[in-house]
Amino acid sequence: VAGWNMQALKAGRMAGCTHPQLKNAIKKSINFCKLAYGGKGGFGYASSPGDRGNMGGVGTVAMQLLGASSDKRVREGCERIGGIRLKAYEEVMADPTKWSSVGSKNLYGWYYDTQAIFNSQNLDKARWKSWRKAFESVLIRAQHDEGYWETTGHGTGANTPGRVLSTCWSALQLEVYYRYLPTFC
Repeated sequence: VAGWNMQALKAGRMAGCTHPQLKNAIKKSINFCKLAYGGKGGFGYASSPGDRGNMGGVGTVAMQLLGASSDKRVREGCERIGGIRLKAYEEVMADPTKWSSVGSKNLYGWYYDTQAIFNSQNLDKARWKSWRKAFESVLIRAQHDEGYWETTGHGTGANTPGRVLSTCWSALQLEVYYRYLPTFC
């Protein structure tokens, strides 16, 4: 939830919001991310250090969007995404039958991971190229003939709400080029 709120702060700033506490809220949000940082590119769910796999991309993107893209935590987050997190996509590339099980554990995080790596491509084009090759290939191949994506578990099961979530996260990754400019790093 904090990640979505931090994106809203960025949107407010970009839209010209003049609320007197906006800068303070952004500063507090960056500090929250720093407190949740667990090392080696991992972020936790709360304002204490953690390493919850899918949260690494959330923390990395939040810090990028809020103006802390030069922080070492962002660099380490991108390194983790381009390493450990990329391996999950590569696992599905090697064996497409793993899409449902691997995707159900990673799709939410991959949504943020894709944004983080896209945002940092000015600093590391090779990492973006590797990530792009994997995520595009996997998502295009995993799309159901009727247009949706489906995974199992974690709120993304074979039901209408699950399909909606999986489809949203997948489609948003595939349109990252149209939603953001890679100017945060």
